[in-house]
Amino acid sequence: MKLRLLLMLALVMGAALLARGAAAQPSVTVQYLLGVAAADVDVDADRNLIYVTGGDNVSVIDGGTNTVVAKVALGGWNWPQEVAVNPATNRIYVTNGLSGTVSVIDGASNTVVATVPVGLRPAGVAVNPTTNLIYVANHESHTVSVIDGGSNTVVATVPVGDWPHQVAVSPATNRIYVTNAGYSGNLDIIDGATNSVVGTVAVGNWPLGVAVNPVTDRIYVVNSAMEDLSVSVIDAATNTVVATLPMGMPRPMDVAVNPTTNRIYVTGFDDVSVIDGATNSLLYTLHGGGSNVAVNPVTSRVYTVGVSAPFSWLCVIDDSSSAAPPPAASPTPVPAPTPTACPLPPAPPPADGMEWVPLQCGTCNPNATTYPDSTPIGTIAASVAPPGELESLWGFEGGVWRGWSAEFPEASDLTQVDRLDVVFICVEGSATFTRPVI
Repeated sequence: MKLRLLLMLALVMGAALLARGAAAQPSVTVQYLLGVAAADVDVDADRNLIYVTGGDNVSVIDGGTNTVVAKVALGGWNWPQEVAVNPATNRIYVTNGLSGTVSVIDGASNTVVATVPVGLRPAGVAVNPTTNLIYVANHESHTVSVIDGGSNTVVATVPVGDWPHQVAVSPATNRIYVTNAGYSGNLDIIDGATNSVVGTVAVGNWPLGVAVNPVTDRIYVVNSAMEDLSVSVIDAATNTVVATLPMGMPRPMDVAVNPTTNRIYVTGFDDVSVIDGATNSLLYTLHGGGSNVAVNPVTSRVYTVGVSAPFSWLCVIDDSSSAAPPPAASPTPVPAPTPTACPLPPAPPPADGMEWVPLQCGTCNPNATTYPDSTPIGTIAASVAPPGELESLWGFEGGVWRGWSAEFPEASDLTQVDRLDVVFICVEGSATFTRPVI
């Protein structure tokens, strides 16, 4: 388990994705760890901002510098799920799975300006910027809530199939597409003018992700059942499946479209498959990726988020025509880099009965704490010097990973440690850890 965690961290902190397939493949421009578990990602192409949900926060990332420029606290444990942006109004909408609400964020001030009650366990969310209506899939209510973006009120509730999961909108036709994530294997089509279901298309089993290309009028649905790992391509003019593309990845989950290049991106845990929308053919598969995906059609950058407990990450892939070509694919996986041993910072002599140990920089260091039972996690955090290098702490307890983040202490579920527990101390740079002598 420890080795897998360290290898995963090394992957997340900067290893290049391995491309398998044809030439002219995209390149990874940055890949870094998020402070808490990431859930979803969406892009404001007009402002080149990326929004990532995680913990009880939304991280706002500058697409030009790939740096976090703001964090919006949603308050309480709401279990935020998916996020959608309305670039016309500069409003961001986040579904909260536990509280049955949608948080409305003002993109100018990065503050929550409204909380809208919807159905049970809201999951997917999508925006029609033309009508300023927001569509929310309520997973356990089997409905779609329609929110007026002007008044922040629900103006309609549309019954759909079992376990609605994700939503996609075509502003050109005012049609809304909802995947029903049960074994019924279908996609409901809502008319935005009447807020009624006007069609149902049979796809594969356990459909999850859905995306629309408004230019070609094609809809892409990810079928995630183990016996049916595929993408259904639907002609929106006839509401018929015109192609079914097998996915050779472990359980595809999400899909996004770049209407500028007519490329489709399908994520499944550690893979991103890139499809040519003109030929419905697989161009190549990148090993890395994540679970959810979004595209900026202006910059042709693709953003994926993923989690492998206790770590989460955001990958930024440059799929523009000017992107530098990646290294040639290797027939065998490239081993993760060994963490670099950094020069140690000056450390004062430890107090009697204490000792300090060096920490490898830029990685997570396993340490037996030897602190007494139920030691507050703040004591462990304060034992890292200099404190500015500490990124997070993790412990494996009762079969569950529990974490504490210096960046998001209020979202911590690791509050104390027990004697002889192994705690993973994750640091950004050179640091030391002080602990009692055994």
